[in-house]
Amino acid sequence: MQDYEQAVFISYAWGGEREEIVNQIDQALQSRGLKIIRDKRDLGYKGSISEFMERIGQGNCVIVVISDKYLRSSNCMFELVEIAEGKQFHDRIFPVVLNDANIYDPMKRIEYVKYWEVKRSELAEAMRTLDPANLQGIRDDMDLYDRIRDKISGLASTLKDMNTLTPDMHKDSDFHELYEGIVMRMQNAATTADVESTSKEKPLTKKERKPMDPITLATAATSLLAPYLKKVGAVAMDKIAEKLPETVGQVWEAISHRSTGAAEAATDLAKNPDDADNEVFFKKQLQKALEKDQDFASQLTDLLEKAKSDSSINIGGDGVVANNNSTAVGKISIGGNVDGNFTIGNNNQVSSK
Repeated sequence: MQDYEQAVFISYAWGGEREEIVNQIDQALQSRGLKIIRDKRDLGYKGSISEFMERIGQGNCVIVVISDKYLRSSNCMFELVEIAEGKQFHDRIFPVVLNDANIYDPMKRIEYVKYWEVKRSELAEAMRTLDPANLQGIRDDMDLYDRIRDKISGLASTLKDMNTLTPDMHKDSDFHELYEGIVMRMQNAATTADVESTSKEKPLTKKERKPMDPITLATAATSLLAPYLKKVGAVAMDKIAEKLPETVGQVWEAISHRSTGAAEAATDLAKNPDDADNEVFFKKQLQKALEKDQDFASQLTDLLEKAKSDSSINIGGDGVVANNNSTAVGKISIGGNVDGNFTIGNNNQVSSK
């Protein structure tokens, strides 16, 4: 067969029957000429686990061996969520569902949702016992638990609706159907790529404009929100938008609904308005969310563009913000009276008069 350059990834939980069937898939597909990428062989000593998992999430063809352990593993679910958040999830995954994966019974699927709710609650409770300054890295785990909790029910429902065949059927055919499905996917992807490469690019309409890059977008949104959040102070999460101007409130609502990590970081910022680290952390969390979710980036770009029509808030250029009738200075500038005049220049320092 043709020597395909695209690799095939395998996402699975180590050990037991899971390891055995992955070894069989690996051998059967490589003997037919497919290049198989799996962590135990290709990650390498001291290789970045998170970067490898992100590579799997971007893979064009990913064999997903679903087991009970897989659905309860943060690393495995990270890979599955990464795949799901990309395009063409249904086309890119090739599931093999093992017998102990209880995705066909709705009551069992609920148990998986509850499992991740409990994991998140336990971590949140433990985090409250620490100084926020000592939570480096742990907030990332909280973000991951949020993502898994929010998506596991839908992902399990999608998988159970696919005719994945049984493990025994795959073994009896020496994984023929799996192989044929992957080859067809690769051929279709190659054809699509050829068509796209030969087609002429059309000028983008306003509706088709690309969102701002995540760094610029996160900086603009942070600069817009930060002064108002400092003014609002400590209020309930679901009440914050009511205390903000309409256009600012819409930005806040988008962030609070699309990124739990950024919303929680904003709450920390509102509670501790004089802590510059909180503002930096909020921007970082928002940037991460925007990098993961292109639709979110487009939505936030549109909301910031919409704010241009607000008589008290003007946004120009690549996220340059001016409040009331002040002049935008440097990359980001906010003026006007919000418990003092705030100006953020290229160095992102805040000053008040």
